[in-house]
Amino acid sequence: MRLHTGQLAVVVAVLAAPLLSACHNQAPATPPPPPVRVATLHTRDIEQTREWLATLDGATNAEIRPRVTGYIRSVDYQEGTVVSSGTLLFTLDDRPFIAAREKARGDLANAQAQLGKSRADVARYAPLAAEHAIPREQLENAAAAVRAASATVAAMRGTLQGAELDLAWTRVRSPIDGVSGIARTRVGNLVDSNQVLTVVSTLDPIRASYNISEQEYLQFAQIINHVNEPEYANTRWLELVLINGRMHPYNARRVIVNREINPQTGTLLLQALFPNPGNILRPGLFAKVRLHLQREAPTVVVPEIAVQQIQGQSRVAVVDDTNHVEIRTVRLGRIVDHGYLVESGLRAGERVVVEGMQNVQPGIVVHVLPAAPPPDDGGA
Repeated sequence: MRLHTGQLAVVVAVLAAPLLSACHNQAPATPPPPPVRVATLHTRDIEQTREWLATLDGATNAEIRPRVTGYIRSVDYQEGTVVSSGTLLFTLDDRPFIAAREKARGDLANAQAQLGKSRADVARYAPLAAEHAIPREQLENAAAAVRAASATVAAMRGTLQGAELDLAWTRVRSPIDGVSGIARTRVGNLVDSNQVLTVVSTLDPIRASYNISEQEYLQFAQIINHVNEPEYANTRWLELVLINGRMHPYNARRVIVNREINPQTGTLLLQALFPNPGNILRPGLFAKVRLHLQREAPTVVVPEIAVQQIQGQSRVAVVDDTNHVEIRTVRLGRIVDHGYLVESGLRAGERVVVEGMQNVQPGIVVHVLPAAPPPDDGGA
């Protein structure tokens, strides 16, 4: 059967229709824009501060050591309490020192008796020698005996004073007013001058020691070298932040600046004295010393969750007015309230991705979701 040209065209069209339909059905659909949430950047007035980790210690710490060697006979203070200068802390067995004192007294008395005899000899020999009744040499020997006996008396008197001092040192007393520590020895122990019996510390004021770098010193040298002048000393320019986050209610009373940079660490030691009524703060505590400086110019702050750290660079996904994404490298400063201070790379009013960062690529269009509702506080 022969087909006319028109009939052949119709047959071709009928056969091609299913093929065209199949090709149309297999075309890939365009995926929807990935959903993200954004935050609009704003500027904030940020107070310029610096913080350093500090260790607390007593303003004065007295290590209590015995001056003499002996056995502890009694612990005479209530450990951990406030003691005054001169308070008896420990008593050592004093019997050997009493014996030494009595021997020194006897030796001194003997020397004094010998000195008296020598002086009597001189007094008796002087007129006899003048009358040539005895040799002149005998008088000179007697005079020399007086001088020797005088020196012996002086030595014996010093020995007696030393013995009395050793006896007094068997009573170990506090040299300062302060809080006493727990005794490091007990009754019956043999102690000597190399052993610390306890420590007494003056805790009001408390001393906070911290180190700053050479760069920080040069940056704040004007303040650091005049820290005790009224311009700074009468303001809360230096605060103490405790390890539990609470602020110590008193500002620094005085600051001590070391004379040199430590060549091994490249840091400068500073010590700030803070009032400590009631001895609340104790040696060994850690805290932060916070330095308050002038307020900075309004600064853009980017949320911490919007920043990705990749190979030492900080990157942020910025969404423009047409919802296109740009991955931007920025330079950031310190963190303040869960946000970075922006040094360069972002402007106020720009939008950055804070949720859905894993779905974005440079140049794509995103679907911006409404801002997340505030967390439910459970109602009134």
